Amino acid sequence: MSTGTATSTSTRELAADTRWRAWVAEHPVLGPAVVGLIATQLATIIGYYLKGIGLPPVPWPLYNGALFAPAGKFGDPASFFAGQSIHMVDGVVFAVLFVIMVRSRIPLPNTRLGSIGKGVIYSTVLAIISMGFLVPYVYVPKSGYGFFSFYSPDHWKLPVSILLFHLVYGYFLGALSYDRVD
Repeated sequence: MSTGTATSTSTRELAADTRWRAWVAEHPVLGPAVVGLIATQLATIIGYYLKGIGLPPVPWPLYNGALFAPAGKFGDPASFFAGQSIHMVDGVVFAVLFVIMVRSRIPLPNTRLGSIGKGVIYSTVLAIISMGFLVPYVYVPKSGYGFFSFYSPDHWKLPVSILLFHLVYGYFLGALSYDRVD
């Protein structure tokens, strides 16, 4: 009897997975946009929790808020809302760009693992841009963080945090946007 229960559970899980992948494939812009929202939110949570493993947190909504709503105080509700909004739009735009323009050009197989690999490669490029240019020259200009942010007060830990954040984003981007229904 328990064999039938296990089979029906995995059949239901497979059906849900198949429905998700079919829905993403049928909606070439909305599907990646939803994937981008999910991947961005999951990576953002990890960005805050990096502190728990001894790495500096990367609270991008707070940083974006300070950049785009400078009239407010760092972390006040208006600044956070502006920063979170911009952060989520970034995640959605980069997800749509990945699915429409980049994913098919990365020479990995169109399998679940291949799609995750494509997302990780893409997000690693985003991490390099973030730690190499955005953090030292946009978020904290003239602070001496240097290329790849190794001269920040956290030294090597800040680039590792930035990379981990982006790897989580890329993992979920690839895993959720994999559109091949086996």
